[in-house]
Amino acid sequence: MTRVLLLLTGLVVSQSAAAQVAVTYFPFQSVLGVSSDTERRVWGGLNLETNTFISNVNVEVQGVVNVKRGSWVNYYTGLGLNTNPLYAVNELPLVNGYSLTFGTRIKPLPNHRNLQVVFELAPYANRYLDGGYLRTMLGLAYNFRRNTPAAPVSE
Repeated sequence: MTRVLLLLTGLVVSQSAAAQVAVTYFPFQSVLGVSSDTERRVWGGLNLETNTFISNVNVEVQGVVNVKRGSWVNYYTGLGLNTNPLYAVNELPLVNGYSLTFGTRIKPLPNHRNLQVVFELAPYANRYLDGGYLRTMLGLAYNFRRNTPAAPVSE
């Protein structure tokens, strides 16, 4: 399982290095996200919980697909693997649980499409799949990419 997590993390990091990067902050949940170019059809993300003890920092690796892309809004869905790398160091289970994300990235400013308002609805299940909760997250994102016209799609 550790190898799978390292492989997924490596893919996200390598895709981010080769492509443009987006940074998202969800202030109400204290989550910081780094993603590859969110304007692409398929992209990856890494969310870190902040405002907690270092040993309790959870990391969620996500694979995401833009279902509908537009000049004003993108709708997406994806799967996530929630882990705590420091648990593995202490011989505790690495995987905390799994998530299924449904989200929107709204681009409200016509001249600044890289600034986005993000809303996500993400059911979360623990690693045993016998419990979980429904997460909702609201935040701001900035997509560090050149100001190019949005992908040609219908609104």
